[in-house]
Amino acid sequence: MRSAAGDAHVRTRATRTLVSLTGPAGNIGDALIRRGTLRWALDTSDELIVYTGDSPDVWLRQLGVPDDATVLRSKRSVARWLWMLATAPARPVLVFEAGEVPLHRGNGLRELVFLIETMVVRLKGGVVVRPPRGIRSPSNPSRWLHARAVRLSQVALWRDEASAALIGDGELAPDIGFAAAKSSPESEARDELIVSLRGARPMPDDDWIQAVRATAEAAGLRIRTVVQVREDESRARELASALGGEFDEWGDTDPVAHEESLRARYSRARLVISDRMHVLVLAAIDGAAPAELVPAPTRKIADAFAAVGILDITLDAANAPSPDMQAFLMTQLGRTDQTGERVEAARRRLDEIEDQVRQTIRMSRA
Repeated sequence: MRSAAGDAHVRTRATRTLVSLTGPAGNIGDALIRRGTLRWALDTSDELIVYTGDSPDVWLRQLGVPDDATVLRSKRSVARWLWMLATAPARPVLVFEAGEVPLHRGNGLRELVFLIETMVVRLKGGVVVRPPRGIRSPSNPSRWLHARAVRLSQVALWRDEASAALIGDGELAPDIGFAAAKSSPESEARDELIVSLRGARPMPDDDWIQAVRATAEAAGLRIRTVVQVREDESRARELASALGGEFDEWGDTDPVAHEESLRARYSRARLVISDRMHVLVLAAIDGAAPAELVPAPTRKIADAFAAVGILDITLDAANAPSPDMQAFLMTQLGRTDQTGERVEAARRRLDEIEDQVRQTIRMSRA
């Protein structure tokens, strides 16, 4: 049994930060933006509480969660998360995770809980931080509840103008993935064209295959397909065969090691073609030219890149003949320097925002 004298030597936690970092270990893009979210939360309080949901152990290593953090695992720990929020000392910090915010009709209860969490933190004199996010499937009452929570938050950021306009509050900011940009990515050995597409989409048609092969030949590039999301592995294998390129499998490789290998590939690429947003973000921050070339693309990628000044990286392949697709890809190859400038500006802007977040927290405790 611990004595009263022993208890006296236990340091009282003066401040507490709670941060949500859920996500699948099989999605490198999710790890990228959750890692950026964690960076904003680190060293803001004496105690760090991290909620990871059902994520496996390797997810903690992917994000770099500190050993002294209190980690809440699985959905069964939600009650403990709420209790630690409700019993937090004065002026706590609550950091929501970056990424997509699903606001479909079935998410009303979830958004109500988030609104209550926000109100609790504000009543305690604390700070609520919502990193750059994008709204998906907006509907009421979820949208209305989310808008109320945003207006109560000191920091609320959107990675695209459409999301900001939908809520009517908050500021436009680069996707937090751009914060990991290299200050001067190497470019001497860029001799590859990389492709990474969603496995859930139909296989590209012959015109698409011809355009990509012709672009690689004209630019003197080798074609390689990679896997950034585990569920896309079969599609990457199919594409490598159709394109006459090399295939990098994920297989049983540890996610941390796979991310290192993947980024090394992007650092050798001149052009990366994908319909996954954070494939293109990682490509851009590692110095490659990003291009979205699929039938009927959504506005998600175009809007998020437009927010950092990178325009016209998307072409709808549905009705574009092969020569038009090739011309589009060759245009992207010529925009590397411009893209690099925009990426560096986005990185600097995110650094400024992080400084502002930390200053907001310091002022709340002054």
